[in-house]
Amino acid sequence: MANRSYLYSLTNRPTAYTDRPETISGISEWNYDIPFMYRLLMSGDPQLCASLISDGLDSDEGDEKVRLYAISGRFEPGFARVKRLIDIMRYLAAQAPVPAPAPVAAPVVAAPKATSFVDRLKGWFSPPAAPKAPPAAVAPATGSTQLPGWLDETLAFLEAHRNEHLLLETVELDTMTESEEAPLRACVEKELARCQQAGAALDALPQDIAAAAQVLREAGAKKQAAPLDAFFGLRFDDDCDSTRSRATEYPLGLQWYDVLYFGLLNRAEFEAATRGDAAAA
Repeated sequence: MANRSYLYSLTNRPTAYTDRPETISGISEWNYDIPFMYRLLMSGDPQLCASLISDGLDSDEGDEKVRLYAISGRFEPGFARVKRLIDIMRYLAAQAPVPAPAPVAAPVVAAPKATSFVDRLKGWFSPPAAPKAPPAAVAPATGSTQLPGWLDETLAFLEAHRNEHLLLETVELDTMTESEEAPLRACVEKELARCQQAGAALDALPQDIAAAAQVLREAGAKKQAAPLDAFFGLRFDDDCDSTRSRATEYPLGLQWYDVLYFGLLNRAEFEAATRGDAAAA
């Protein structure tokens, strides 16, 4: 099984594994990475919180359990930033790629042609030849064909799964390299900083959409100074999530589904499961 990052919408900021929300829904999961859209969504006041996936590691012995952490954020500020990014990306997708100018060949001057007196008379009294029509203009190709639909689906899905808070779980990724509490917490704190940087990068774009699109395109292709360096490596076209083909190394993250590998329990479900475990003991 692939190790993944998991994103949920829920009603609270968990203070403990048992601090369950009234409602919770899956939003997305991603193999071996944390897409930019996750970080942008989580950029609304991200804070360290308790993991709801597990209250310890499989290797824990007795009652001494490693405390696991996740990231909690406010849904609305992050969603507002996502909507602005989508507006800018739609503008980019509608723009035609700028073609390189074709080299202009030097005109070839033909040598003067010898003509007879009769030919010259025909030239004087014959009507001039009609000029050749210019070649028909070719409509420029647009930047992306599938991306606009994915952006529409993103907005519709997130609208349908709005809640007070978001929860980003990275424990599967973090335990690939760490197994002790302090280093695991440090991994989550570093990710929290990346979420903050994603929000700062979006806020640093110009208000004018054309100017913002230009800065975004350049920041994706060439590393900029902070906070715009958060965009580096992203693609804003149909290959935005093509990590398998190596078209990009950093996924944007436009894949959404509410049935995740870890379907987390809400408060009522958790309490019912706890009562069932106690009765079976």
